[in-house]
Amino acid sequence: MSKIKGRGDNKPRLFAGEAVDDLLFGELKLIQKKSGYRYSADALLIAEFALPLVKPGNKVMDIGCGSGVMSLILARRSKAGQILGVEIQKPLAGMAERNVALNRLGAKIKIIETDAKKLPELFKPRSFDVVVSNPPFIKTGAGFLSKSRERSIARNELKISMTELIDVCGYLLKPKGRLALIYPFARLLELAEVLENSGLHPARLRLVFHKKEDPLPILFCMEIQKVKTPLVLDPPCYIENERGRFHVGRDR
Repeated sequence: MSKIKGRGDNKPRLFAGEAVDDLLFGELKLIQKKSGYRYSADALLIAEFALPLVKPGNKVMDIGCGSGVMSLILARRSKAGQILGVEIQKPLAGMAERNVALNRLGAKIKIIETDAKKLPELFKPRSFDVVVSNPPFIKTGAGFLSKSRERSIARNELKISMTELIDVCGYLLKPKGRLALIYPFARLLELAEVLENSGLHPARLRLVFHKKEDPLPILFCMEIQKVKTPLVLDPPCYIENERGRFHVGRDR
């Protein structure tokens, strides 16, 4: 996997078509492509939703970490003991590694390039306190594929389905562990059915609207546990709000 080679001025080595952008208004820096696959509000939404789940010393896994956005935020904003980012695409895994190095978070984050379906071969069951994922949103055959193979794999279930992801997460989670996911609102009932068949249970739900006046949510974040508890409904979240665009704020 590619390694970043540091310079005296701490500027990263960039490849063609890449830039260094601010993340969290400069709290972090992020290498990403100028066009093509770039992080979106999804990663910020699920990172903020997952932050309260991460307790001091927790072992956290970020499945489908992409360029590392959620792992970086959790490392910066929580007291997690170790965060493991998993990414199947070699270029994105390499980019995530460079982002970890750029932000000097190598002591807290490790990136591995592998297929998430193979994680049970690499880790013992019940190994993680928290598992988070911003998974592919689009079910196979339900939407158009991007001309970009990288973007297609990130957005479409070409490499892992919802059921396969839930099975892997159930294997990895400790008995009192927490799972946090984000999906399009249209897949809420589908996820509920998958969970019912898996032995995992919804614990907390947040509906995400594009704007406050919109009649229907576009996304949802869900906390999932192995122990059945009453479902908690968080206040709704709006991507476009009075402050402009959604941001992971310390005062939220």
